[in-house]
Amino acid sequence: MEFALTAPLAFFLFFSALEFGRMNMVRHSMENAAYEGVRRGLVPNTTDAEVQAAAQSVLDVVSVKKPTIRVSNAPDEVTVTVSANFNDQGWFAPLIFYNKALSSTLTMSKDKTG
Repeated sequence: MEFALTAPLAFFLFFSALEFGRMNMVRHSMENAAYEGVRRGLVPNTTDAEVQAAAQSVLDVVSVKKPTIRVSNAPDEVTVTVSANFNDQGWFAPLIFYNKALSSTLTMSKDKTG
């Protein structure tokens, strides 16, 4: 009797904790991917494809699926935005973060010397 009452709550808490952990892992990986992409973009004569490849290589480590990587390579700064929908990232059907859009943007100034 007690198991029938507590098991659904225990399972919900367990799977919610897994989902929250996965969401945090994906979010932090997206932040790191934006950082690595911007670092690559600061190298002179780097193409947008090379910046996207640098960001994608970070996302591949934790299997981020269907990311969108946008690069803005202005003369004085580089901006990389990495975004993805959490529905594509979970290890199982999302319980809490259904249709949650995750995004990370980073901008760095280019060195004006030289």
